[in-house]
Amino acid sequence: MKIELDKLKETQKKIAQKVSVKDSFKISDIKTVAGFDIAYHDKKVICAGVVVDYKTLEVLDKRYTISDEKFPYIPGFLMFREGPPIVETYQELKIQPDVILIDGGGILHPRKSGIASYVGVSLNKPTIGVIKKLLLGEASEGKIYVDKDTIDGKVKELRGERLETKTGARPIFISPGHKISVATSTKIAKNCLVKGRKLPEPLRLAHRYANKAREELVLKEEAQ
Repeated sequence: MKIELDKLKETQKKIAQKVSVKDSFKISDIKTVAGFDIAYHDKKVICAGVVVDYKTLEVLDKRYTISDEKFPYIPGFLMFREGPPIVETYQELKIQPDVILIDGGGILHPRKSGIASYVGVSLNKPTIGVIKKLLLGEASEGKIYVDKDTIDGKVKELRGERLETKTGARPIFISPGHKISVATSTKIAKNCLVKGRKLPEPLRLAHRYANKAREELVLKEEAQ
């Protein structure tokens, strides 16, 4: 497979131009939130989506899909590897969530176009990116800033927030994907936390569900 990174960068820039970091809804109107995560097995991509009630975090719907791996892992280009399976899995849900949390970056990305932005633009839905390691930008009082070139020189652009979620654990980093602001992204992520757990509950549940689906796939293959 020949991969032309320059063309992929152009695609990311076009997606970034479509991204909105303004709230397209009121938090009081949110009823459901979904989390998506992915596991891998022998060139197979297992993508899980879990929809929960925003107030109670009760699971309302969950689906997973298994597809062939079509794109390799290349840092900075995760959207092309994991974005399509997430969109596919989203289409399988019976309940369409109001907001989506993605295990990956949003605008906290070199080209302001992480996987959460890809999914948000593709589905025209509010999306939030959640990452476990900061690879870009500088933290100042919990906020993440990235240098932005302007006519007058470089300025610091707010791209996300640092969030302490569990005592003794490393923080996570929240950034908007699409149709949501930095502040609201962080507020929703906080509201989805369960004491003693590092990740927002929709993502934690999606992670567990993806791993369970992978285990079932392995057992099925071994039984054949």
